Amino acid sequence: MVIDGIFAIVNDSLLSVRFEGNDRDEFAKLFKQWQDIEYLEYFFESNKGDLKNSFFGNVSIEDAVFTTIDEADKLEKHIKKVAKRGQEGDYSTLYDLVFHPLHEHDISKTYTESKAYGMTSPSWLRVYAIQLAPNLYVVSGGAIKLTKAMQDRPHTTEELKKLKITAAYLKEIGFESSEDYGYIDIQTP
Repeated sequence: MVIDGIFAIVNDSLLSVRFEGNDRDEFAKLFKQWQDIEYLEYFFESNKGDLKNSFFGNVSIEDAVFTTIDEADKLEKHIKKVAKRGQEGDYSTLYDLVFHPLHEHDISKTYTESKAYGMTSPSWLRVYAIQLAPNLYVVSGGAIKLTKAMQDRPHTTEELKKLKITAAYLKEIGFESSEDYGYIDIQTP
């Protein structure tokens, strides 16, 4: 997997990578999938065992599809709203209200692997990103997480790889903090 661009979802605040061969950045791709009934039906049908045996209870595929669509819409709006407020000087940043370190004891200040949850609790929606500053995140992807550990399923293991690739890419191009923003080639979707 090779990154071929970084896109501004919210300037100076929320960015997303695009992997070679994709026509969309990961943020746009993710939320488009989570609004696609056919994609969601196929996903939940393929992961029916995890859906039935998860800590979400016995959820039907139809309910899972419509819950995902509703929750994804709310989550996308929330992430963008907080990103905009944080860049306007509001003290409520993406770090405060949206993203959390992926690893419980991670205290690093840059290139922190992070996750955002859906708006309801519990939620199976996850958005994964690398934190560069309290209100500067680079989205690497996301998943519907029905199992406890990410290593339990191929689609979530893939997201761990994308996080690592994204962090390595950001290091390679020297994108460490918000001060580097103007020196990095950032495209608009």
